[in-house]
Amino acid sequence: MSLDLINKNALDIFNNYGYPSKKNEDWKYTNLKKFKSLNFSKPKNFISSKKKYNFDDLGITTINIINNTIIFKNEPSILRLKKLLNDKNNKIYNKFFDINTEIAQSNPFFVLNSANFNDGILIKINNNMQNVLINLIGNNKIDSPEAYFNRIHIEVAKNCNSNIYLNSYGEKKSNLYYKNTAITVDLNENSQINMTNVYEESSDSYSFNSLIINQKKYSSFNGKSYFLKSNFIRNDIVNNLSSEGCHCNLDGLFLGTKNEFIDNNIKINHNSQHTTSKVLYKGVLDDKSKAVFNAQVNVPFKSKKIDSDQKNHNILLSNTAKINSNPKLKISCDDVKCSHGSTIGNLDKDSLFYLRSRGIDLNKSKKILLKSFMNDIIDKIDKDIIKKHISESISQIF
Repeated sequence: MSLDLINKNALDIFNNYGYPSKKNEDWKYTNLKKFKSLNFSKPKNFISSKKKYNFDDLGITTINIINNTIIFKNEPSILRLKKLLNDKNNKIYNKFFDINTEIAQSNPFFVLNSANFNDGILIKINNNMQNVLINLIGNNKIDSPEAYFNRIHIEVAKNCNSNIYLNSYGEKKSNLYYKNTAITVDLNENSQINMTNVYEESSDSYSFNSLIINQKKYSSFNGKSYFLKSNFIRNDIVNNLSSEGCHCNLDGLFLGTKNEFIDNNIKINHNSQHTTSKVLYKGVLDDKSKAVFNAQVNVPFKSKKIDSDQKNHNILLSNTAKINSNPKLKISCDDVKCSHGSTIGNLDKDSLFYLRSRGIDLNKSKKILLKSFMNDIIDKIDKDIIKKHISESISQIF
């Protein structure tokens, strides 16, 4: 299957289903009206005003994808998808471009990525290639809106562990852009991947991110997502626990100010017995920002011995900030241990009063309480340079 044929097939599927309506539960609180009114064009070139991006000092293999242009040094474990998919003898990697009805209806932006991407990367994680930093840069320097379609496939070999760091960044003086990033991850038996995503997009941007994870026996996926800045951002995660012994852990922290919109949609499919999952997302919203948190755990018939927990906790700092939080369980058998919960509130008045009574001013008291609320998510970051950057960014936001 050639790349052109993949694009054509995906476009046909999208034209058949189109954008979702608010009748679709996954998109009930997500308004695409303004986005659909914009006309985006693919970039003809890129101009980068920065030679160095956040976290480049990690000292690991680094890939820069700037406005669709892929820049990396020769690395035998990183391959270009365009070459692979146009090779008539290559059939191995076509499977992760298959689009079923559920994906077409619930995640049209994954379909749009398949219809528009013109290159991408395949990363083979093995004993010689374990840690990777990927910078996904948006930097529109023309007056009209641009669209960037990034495609990444990660294949983790049996018994291998890996750390993947993704920095989705928008340069401050960038004009309006639309960034569509699709990442698929295949974990083989006994493999583990730790993925850290930092989203710091331009204040004039639309960002749609799709992550599809397929896990084999006794594999483990640990994902951490930090949403620091955006205009409109949607993050879709589908995790397929397809063999016994699989484990998935998803943590997230999202921050909203001004008129920002942050939308997280998570589906965990316990397709095999003896699988476990845990989700913990926290949000802090101020001004007129809005957020959506949808999370669904699916346990089909015969998937016994399941242990799953999902929680979403949120703090609203203004009367005009808003979040719709909807953790859900869909269970078709009895022998499971599943729980879910959601909280939405303000900063605790008693705690604020206690700090103020100790001579701490109001602004500093709020910062102390917010730090306490967010620390358990931030402390899970394994690299000091990333942890420091996120902590400093938060101190500038609130």
